[in-house]
Amino acid sequence: MSRDIRWWLKAACVLVLITGSLLTVWNVQKEDHIQRENLLIKAKIAANSVTSDDIRSLSGSEADLVSPVYMHMKRTMEGVVAADREVRFAYLMGMNDEGEIFFFVDSEPPDSADYSPPGQIYEEATAPTRVAFASAMESTAGPDSDRWGTWITAFIPVKDRKTGDLVGIFGLDVDAKDWGLILLGAAIPPILGTGLVLILLLSFIVVIDRTRKEHELLASSQRAIQESEERYRLLFTRSPVGIVQSDRNGRIVMANQKCAEILGLPPESLIGFDVRSNLQNPRLAAAMTEVPKGTPAYYEGEYKSPGSGKELYVRILAHPLLFEAEGYSGVIAIIEDISDQKNAERALLQANRKLNLLSSITRHDILNQLLALKGYLELAGDPDADTLQQHNFLEKAKRVTTNIERHINFTKDYQDMGVKSATWQDIGMGITRARGALPLEHLTIRAEGIGYEVFADPLFEKVFYNLFENSLKHGGEGLTTIRVSAKETEMGLMILYEDDGAGIPADQKGHLFDHEITPQRGLGMFLTGQILSITGISIVETGVPGRGVRFEMLVPEGGYRKIPATL
Repeated sequence: MSRDIRWWLKAACVLVLITGSLLTVWNVQKEDHIQRENLLIKAKIAANSVTSDDIRSLSGSEADLVSPVYMHMKRTMEGVVAADREVRFAYLMGMNDEGEIFFFVDSEPPDSADYSPPGQIYEEATAPTRVAFASAMESTAGPDSDRWGTWITAFIPVKDRKTGDLVGIFGLDVDAKDWGLILLGAAIPPILGTGLVLILLLSFIVVIDRTRKEHELLASSQRAIQESEERYRLLFTRSPVGIVQSDRNGRIVMANQKCAEILGLPPESLIGFDVRSNLQNPRLAAAMTEVPKGTPAYYEGEYKSPGSGKELYVRILAHPLLFEAEGYSGVIAIIEDISDQKNAERALLQANRKLNLLSSITRHDILNQLLALKGYLELAGDPDADTLQQHNFLEKAKRVTTNIERHINFTKDYQDMGVKSATWQDIGMGITRARGALPLEHLTIRAEGIGYEVFADPLFEKVFYNLFENSLKHGGEGLTTIRVSAKETEMGLMILYEDDGAGIPADQKGHLFDHEITPQRGLGMFLTGQILSITGISIVETGVPGRGVRFEMLVPEGGYRKIPATL
């Protein structure tokens, strides 16, 4: 019985809503019609002062300025505007043989910026204006808005009393800024009436629904409360970790958004997904076999996303759902993606190993340079050496000190590498900062498709600095353009750095990222390779000598992400 009443009440609501909408539209249209009729009456009263004989006496040119008829019409139209504060503009228009609309006279004073002299072509004539000439009938247009405000226009045709021919159109522009408010006022009564009736009907529906639901809840409250307390105590819809529930057969019955992201599948496709058949990791599968026996399971390790195929590092806690009436009915699990944390730990461990190795190498190189310096100084101090020999030995000693200085400067940059955990680095921001630190104003720098972040050491921007500096030092006079681009490949994200300079000789390519200092190569490229390798990013130079450099940096899967677009 209550369902029938609810159906009739809903049907009544729809009927009231439709009736109220139609009544509102009718009321608004009626008020709009009344307002336009009033405007036409006002315009016809004003147009009575204009006769066809007066218009025929005008030439529609500047010669009319001295015509008594023109001056009389001018005063009349000025009086129309002055007498009614809602009237903004009064004017008389004609049409020449070429079909151009022009002004005979208007209400604007000659010194006004909007004044139209006799014969001025109305270049901005609107479509309703041309329709008024074509139909020779009374009409209104608007409301329209322009730089003068919001207005509505009435067109009154002036015809020859004998022949009935159209000789001109009298136009009256009226301020319409309150036009919408007037129509809104006409719409309010039916809207309020409709709303009150709807509120009354909806109140009946709410009361009937509430009564029905209370009876249904009362019949199944005990069992529903017991099950819901166990289920929803563990589920958090907006949890920062993935939460998933499966039935006793291992099929998902409920999952949150974060779980869908980890599994790499759309949330709607997760329902019914067979978890057991997709457990490809033997350790994870072994851990989950204990859950149906009533034992919670814990797993921490590698996991391949079944949807995206990405290799993740996850932490999973699975708990059996045991109900008194049904026994074991499924599993509820919490899944946390800790890939970033593990990547950071691996990067930090790798960086520490590299720092220890580099420290040993750097000490060895500096000791070698000091030994050479000591030898040159002893030779320079030999009393049997002539002045030229002493000068040569001192020059060599000076070059040794320069090499030592370069080693020390290198360790200054390198001391921060790997100390801080790797973070997500914006490629575009790294390029911008590197450009700002070097004199690149005379070069064209092009960046294409670089809307990515890469998981790299905080010194990542030093990579672009060293590449830019290498181009400046060795690019030659032909260097004009540097291009940095990024694109996704099957292997990962490929970042390309290219210039149109001299390139790198083939015999130097194999030692480009070695740590030894030569006249052609410092430690900058070695530092570049080391910074990238901390998070598994490789770099090779594949350019053609004489045609510019081409450095290819490959970021592995999981080590990059696209930057979301902004509005």
